[in-house]
Amino acid sequence: MTVTLRQIEYALAVDEAGAICAAAKALHVAQPSLSQQISSLERSLGVVLFERTATGTSTTPAGRAFLVEAQQAMRAVERAREVAVQAAASTRKDIVIGANEMTPTLWLAKSVAALRASAPKLSARVVNFADAESLVEAVRSGGIDVGVGPLHASSWRERKHRIGSLELGMAVPHGSSHSPTAPVPAGDLGAQDWVACPSNAPVLTELRKSIGDTRTDDPSAASLSAAVSYVDAGLGATLVPSGYALPASLDLVPIDPPPTVDVFAFALRGTDAVTFNRIAREITAHGTAP
Repeated sequence: MTVTLRQIEYALAVDEAGAICAAAKALHVAQPSLSQQISSLERSLGVVLFERTATGTSTTPAGRAFLVEAQQAMRAVERAREVAVQAAASTRKDIVIGANEMTPTLWLAKSVAALRASAPKLSARVVNFADAESLVEAVRSGGIDVGVGPLHASSWRERKHRIGSLELGMAVPHGSSHSPTAPVPAGDLGAQDWVACPSNAPVLTELRKSIGDTRTDDPSAASLSAAVSYVDAGLGATLVPSGYALPASLDLVPIDPPPTVDVFAFALRGTDAVTFNRIAREITAHGTAP
């Protein structure tokens, strides 16, 4: 036996109207279609619900018994619908943001705080990556919802939004020959010892190439924070984003002209567009902060 909600709704309407033609008008359906649905319902139940008369319909005892339960069923369906809508409205959406460590922590902290304030149902957490390639692969595999960091824009054909250009400076031990208050000309860095890491190696290579520095024997660290520790140990200088939180023992020296990297928010094309655009807007808004 198959009874549909539409058939129950139609039977309740016929009982209330007292005639199939009046019920059809109230339901905005054709009378033959309504009659067919009522007949199909009666065949499924194996009982007659309505006696057809010259003046309309009268509900049979079997029909009255059925309609009592039918009304309760329709109320239960309505309650179920309301509960489902409320549950959907209260469900938090968890978003994982992957950030290359070149992306300033302050950008992300302010952006996540703004997201939580403007979209309480959006729960965002940040996972850090030491190099751009690992972040791209994590986004591509679906492990990360939205990536934030340097990106070769032409190689990413999914969703992307340019946040802006990130200027880099030189982290050096406090008291070195370079002053944090005066930019050092890039051309004066030919003899500078460097510490590279996966996240700053591409831009450091470009900087050294531009000043004719072809050395390749500098120490290499596994991450930007490790590179900073190497600098603190006196092994050279490294490139960090302007505003990077350095220990008190190190200075951030500007370079003229400053090395820059383009930072993007990027995701798979299947990522919800509204969520992606909201995240991209927040990071862009805070990405201009010093």
